[in-house]
Amino acid sequence: MTEPVLFPQVTKVEKTEDSLVLQLIIPNELHYFLGHFPQSPILPGVVQVHWVLHYLAEHFGTKVSDYQSIDALKFQVIIAPEYQVSLALKKVNDTKYSFNYSSEHGTHSSGKVAFKS
Repeated sequence: MTEPVLFPQVTKVEKTEDSLVLQLIIPNELHYFLGHFPQSPILPGVVQVHWVLHYLAEHFGTKVSDYQSIDALKFQVIIAPEYQVSLALKKVNDTKYSFNYSSEHGTHSSGKVAFKS
């Protein structure tokens, strides 16, 4: 049995001390498209937030267990299979990071993630 595809393909990483930009390709076979919705699959918002927490932990050393809240969360444009998306993460302060998913289709979602201090 094949392992489910749970993450996008990362094609480029640009990192500074306080920011990270990932270029992502959303694979057609992504597990989260199953049943969401069969005729016109879209990436669930909860998955977008999960990926933000994952990449913050991977690149900035945050702990998912210290996650406290998401502020100013906005979902604006759907993300569909095969979209090429840019995920920008920026450190606001020691306990808060902003995120923004965007592509040629516009801004998909954005918000700020707060962690316990």
